Amino acid sequence: MFRTAFWTALVSVSLLSASACKKKEGDTESARKELKKSQEEVRDQQKDVREENKDLANAKKDLAQARADLQKAVDERIAKLNAKIDQLDAKGDAKSKEMAAQFRMRRDEAKAKMSHMSDRTEANWDSFKSDMSTSWDQLEKDVDAAL
Repeated sequence: MFRTAFWTALVSVSLLSASACKKKEGDTESARKELKKSQEEVRDQQKDVREENKDLANAKKDLAQARADLQKAVDERIAKLNAKIDQLDAKGDAKSKEMAAQFRMRRDEAKAKMSHMSDRTEANWDSFKSDMSTSWDQLEKDVDAAL
C-alpha cells in the first residue's frame, strides 16, 4: 500500500513536470510551486513509510520474543509433566501404565499444536497462547489427579 502511494506520488510529480513544460512561460512559477508541493508530499509519505516499517519491525521482534518465551515455558512444563508421567508409569500396575500411555499421547498432541506456533500472527497470538495454556493446565491437572 505504501509503495503504491509512493509510486502514485512519483508519477504525479512526473506528470506535473511534463505539464509544466507545456504551459506558458508566465505559468512557470505556479508550476514550480506545484512541483515543490508534490515533492514535499512524496517526502512526507516516504517518512511515514519508514516509520511504519520501523513499527512493523518492532512488532515482529516482540512477537518473536513472545514465541520464544512461550516455547521456554512449555519446555519447562513438559519436563515436569514427563517426570510425573514416569512416576505414574513406575507404579507398575496395568491401569497406571495405561494412563501413562494416554497422558503421553495427549502430551504429544499438545506438542504438535505447539509446532504451529510460527503460523500465528500478532492478531491471533493471545488466543493461541490462551488455548495452549488451557490445554497444558488440563493435562497437568489430570496427571496430578492420577498420581
